[in-house]
Amino acid sequence: MTSAGRIAERAAAVDCAAPHDGTMRLCDLLSEPTLQVGALTPIRESAQPIRYVYPTELADPSPYLSGGELILSVGVPVADQPDAAVRRYVSTLAGQGVSALVVGLGDLFDEPPAALLHACQDAGLPLLTLPAEIPFRRIVDWAESMRTADREVGARERDLGSLLRWFVAGTLGVGPVQSALAEHGLAAGPVVVCAFAPDSHGAVHQLVDSHGGTVALLDDGLVALCAHTEEFTAALSESELVCGVAMAPDAQSMAYAIPEAMEALQEAVRWRRTVHIDEIATLDGLLAAVPKVRLVPFVQRLLVPLVDHDRVNNSHLVSSLEAFLAPGRDISSAANTLYVHVNTLRNRLAKVTELTGANPFEETDRINFRIALWAAVKMGMRDTAARHAATGNAGAVPRR
Repeated sequence: MTSAGRIAERAAAVDCAAPHDGTMRLCDLLSEPTLQVGALTPIRESAQPIRYVYPTELADPSPYLSGGELILSVGVPVADQPDAAVRRYVSTLAGQGVSALVVGLGDLFDEPPAALLHACQDAGLPLLTLPAEIPFRRIVDWAESMRTADREVGARERDLGSLLRWFVAGTLGVGPVQSALAEHGLAAGPVVVCAFAPDSHGAVHQLVDSHGGTVALLDDGLVALCAHTEEFTAALSESELVCGVAMAPDAQSMAYAIPEAMEALQEAVRWRRTVHIDEIATLDGLLAAVPKVRLVPFVQRLLVPLVDHDRVNNSHLVSSLEAFLAPGRDISSAANTLYVHVNTLRNRLAKVTELTGANPFEETDRINFRIALWAAVKMGMRDTAARHAATGNAGAVPRR
């Protein structure tokens, strides 16, 4: 594996670390105005994680490296060294997954040696500089303050997650939830509750932080809370994040909005997109979550006999059943839709009962018929029903 490949591999491993563990990013360092850190080589990944800040002048610090370090050096390992020694030094750092090398100017040279610049470019190791008037201690202090602040954010997310979990479980009153929403500026109106998988933590913050929202860490995922605004709604719809969404009109509503969002997340993961609870809080939504194999018997028992009879007798039983079960229809309006007499439709429905043993006038059977029709239409099983009727295999279970 190349040095650049090892750097990417280490970066990926660091990026999978626990959220808010104090890991910083290279872009944070470069954008900090008080440090004036400059980049001499192209930054291939500005979100490169920095786990530790390590001042060292060792030519081979590999025994003390575990990946993700920011090395601070005044240049002792490369000063007045042959090109081969410089390349070996850079290769050692890159091979250990170091995030970047910061060279402090002014002690040994005003500009890094050309051999160091070329070696870092070849290895894909970011080479940074620190002005002579700024001591390494300032980077160390900055890193410690960033690490502390990040861990405090993590603690607040865990605390909010515990509070919401207790509230949903019924072991906590609504008062603390109201206070928490007010603390984050979310008490004035409806709140969008978004559930995400835990591995999307960083991307969730990029989405939520710019809209004044907050994040709570639960046992089985993340929940983001944001004010219901057109701007956030648009940003959420444009995001590629997989997300389950529910709405909480007030603090008390969190008791059902959070479970709804988590339920929607399960479908979002399956569909690989954002899913609103309204999409699955319907018969269609419920049936879409049912494995196809569980719906096959409905089609076989309730539709295949009708398809078989229609094929032989041109009796229009399936279309008559569909018309009768359509929303808002009674037998008269269904008969009008079919352009037949009411008694003709009654006779057809009686034949449906005779063939299937289920009565379209009974509510339980009506639901079962609707499930069968849904499966046939929405899951591409109408052709399956017709095929099995045509081959006389109405009782056989089709393979998935």
